[in-house]
Amino acid sequence: MIQKRNNRKTGSLYEEKAVEYLTEQGIRVIEANYRCRIGEIDMIAEDGPTLVFVEVKYRKTGRSGSAAEAVGRQKQERIYRCA
Repeated sequence: MIQKRNNRKTGSLYEEKAVEYLTEQGIRVIEANYRCRIGEIDMIAEDGPTLVFVEVKYRKTGRSGSAAEAVGRQKQERIYRCA
């Protein structure tokens, strides 16, 4: 249980960093941790007229693969259905 809490805390920290980064890039974050019965989207943002759906992934080392590799087809489909 302690490991899970640490993972959540770490995840929250990097989600906050992602919000800061996106804001610095001129992207407006509309919603964080959006949840529906289908799943969850870490962030929903606007980049001009474009609606952006953001999945935040943290990797301590490269052994687990890249963050992009962690968002596989199943996760992409869940985000799509949630959106």
